[in-house]
Amino acid sequence: MNFSTSYDFIPIKPQSWWEKFTSQSHQLFFSSAILFAIGIMLATFISLVKTVSFDFTLIHGFGLIFGVFANAFFGFLITVIPKYTAGIVIDKQKYLIPWMIFQIGLIFTVFGVEDIGKLIVASVVFYFNIIFFITIRKGKAFDKKESIALNLVLFLGGFFLLLEVLSGQNLTLLIFFGYLLSLVFIVAQRMIPAFYSVNLQIIPWEKPKFLQEISISLFLILGVMIQFDFVMGFKISSLFAMLFFGYIIFNLNIYRKAPAILSILMIAFIWLEIGFIVLFLEALLEVTTLKLALHIFAIGFVANLLIGFGSRVVMGHAVPAQRIEADMLTKYLFILTQIIVIARVVASVLFLNNSSFFMGFLHISAWLWIVLFIGWIVRYGKTLLRV
Repeated sequence: MNFSTSYDFIPIKPQSWWEKFTSQSHQLFFSSAILFAIGIMLATFISLVKTVSFDFTLIHGFGLIFGVFANAFFGFLITVIPKYTAGIVIDKQKYLIPWMIFQIGLIFTVFGVEDIGKLIVASVVFYFNIIFFITIRKGKAFDKKESIALNLVLFLGGFFLLLEVLSGQNLTLLIFFGYLLSLVFIVAQRMIPAFYSVNLQIIPWEKPKFLQEISISLFLILGVMIQFDFVMGFKISSLFAMLFFGYIIFNLNIYRKAPAILSILMIAFIWLEIGFIVLFLEALLEVTTLKLALHIFAIGFVANLLIGFGSRVVMGHAVPAQRIEADMLTKYLFILTQIIVIARVVASVLFLNNSSFFMGFLHISAWLWIVLFIGWIVRYGKTLLRV
């Protein structure tokens, strides 16, 4: 009797570049954020030198908040909310088309189709609210508090943007404080102590029970007071914010010698408290035109975390996975980020003193920002784009 031992092997079709690139949400959203970071700042510089008539507030405010920061943190949330809640990973089919629509909305907005673009962006925010709500509800984790808080703040971002379109008012400051800073802080206060705890084998500080609720409320109150110019309310809320967040930041068990990939995150928290101190001084002295605290928050806190988190995520999700540590170029990028913060601080101080040099420092900070993100592309672009 003869037995056949032949087997039919079906060759596995290799993934195309597009399939690899779209296989992880952070690759899509981070790539868009980096491109917007460079493009928006170029447009900002052009608007400063008046070579082309750009709406500075729209380009610089909306472009950075949604085109850069929200873009990047969307990719982060799609990854971490299922992890926070022990839920099912959000499938590519649920974020690929919305990612495309989100970019179209951003492009429409910055190129003059403002209301339609903002409505598109807000719609995508609400769409992800639903996706995250379903993920949170089906998740098996016992504590879902932070995920619920993140989804609430995300909703506020979409709601404020919709309100901006319907009211015809510029609500950039309300969106910045009530949405962006609140969202980033909630992510940071959980992730950074956890990174330090795992890496350095230390016990994290037990944070106050109602930290998320108080934080969201304070950021929202600050946004309302600053946006609608309630002078006394601004003074009181900025004082409370400085004291409350100072207490939280001071007590986090993260201030020790650590690898650069962790230190950049710790420095971001220090800049956050410096921002609150400056914000209180601006309220007290009634020098709201300075916008110094706003830029310390945006660059010192949010941009530092964007570079730090972005570098970690790209290395951690690389194929094959890379060791999560900062090489020499990454360390230089971390240092450059601090130089940009300082340059922007100097520009604001010079403006306060009516110095003619303040515009030069604005130009310097803008170009260093562009150099920062080009440098990041040089280091991480090949890994991020899966080429």
